[in-house]
Amino acid sequence: MNNCYPLISVITPSFRQAQFLHKTMDSVFGQDYPSVEYIVIDGGSNDGSREIIAVNADRLAHWVSEPDRGQVDAINKGLERASGEILCYLNSDDLLHPGALRAVANAYAKYPDADVFHGRCSTIDENGAPLDRGFFGDIATPSKILDLWSVWFAGKNVVQPEVFWTRRLMDRIGLFDETFNYAMDYDYWTRAIVGAGAKVCRIDQDLAAFRLWGGQKSNASDKAADELRRIAIRYIDDPAAPLDPDTRRRLKAAWTFDEVFAKGCAQIAAEEGSSLSRRMRVAAMAMRNPILFSNEAFRGRMAGAIRRLVGLGNPKPSANA
Repeated sequence: MNNCYPLISVITPSFRQAQFLHKTMDSVFGQDYPSVEYIVIDGGSNDGSREIIAVNADRLAHWVSEPDRGQVDAINKGLERASGEILCYLNSDDLLHPGALRAVANAYAKYPDADVFHGRCSTIDENGAPLDRGFFGDIATPSKILDLWSVWFAGKNVVQPEVFWTRRLMDRIGLFDETFNYAMDYDYWTRAIVGAGAKVCRIDQDLAAFRLWGGQKSNASDKAADELRRIAIRYIDDPAAPLDPDTRRRLKAAWTFDEVFAKGCAQIAAEEGSSLSRRMRVAAMAMRNPILFSNEAFRGRMAGAIRRLVGLGNPKPSANA
């Protein structure tokens, strides 16, 4: 490790976001840190993005504008070209706050055993106006990163632009998984923290800004929540995952409520049948999944869900509550 200025590689995947791209790039160029490798991977945009990148070519370590398989493919292309000791990706509508890279490098020097670094991520609107400073999340343990219901769905999570990781970690766990369209970052972090036991360093500083606007992919919240649950259950059901029995049972009960009970109730409500037959089918479904009764809060949620099913509407998965 270069104790003075470890090289930080920043990868920006870009596709048809010319209205934001120059601001994103400027937020990297404006960092007060002397050892930055900036790589931009554009997917063959025809909206002026290529021209914006080309004008700044002499300030980039590498760039390309060509068709790809999407965001994850672009990120992985950039990571394969990167040579930094510290890595991150910054989407073409987001920003780094001033001093972000220096703060990460300082934390890396102070905590050399850490492999994942994150701070705070503020939110901005389409015009760049600030909306919220953001929550100082905590994903330092397997029980925290896997708790979608108390952390992620409750808005207490970390946000992608604020997260950095080391090359040695990437050498261990590989690149991002292209089978995920929305939660590839969550998959990566769980592979790191739960699967590889990576240590996490929290930096109490605004590192990045996440732009909220109508055209962004992450607005598809239902699809994203489905991917999050699909990732989490792999570890919840894995006996080798470092979870204590009570935590594992609590998380499995939460997953079962969302994926089995709530969705099952919605299906039953959409089918024909008397109120009595529907109540009986719901009760049978609950009895087939006794883990749902392991927690008083879930018993209350199920009772309310049954009442809504037969009289007031359908229960919703907790991600959308």
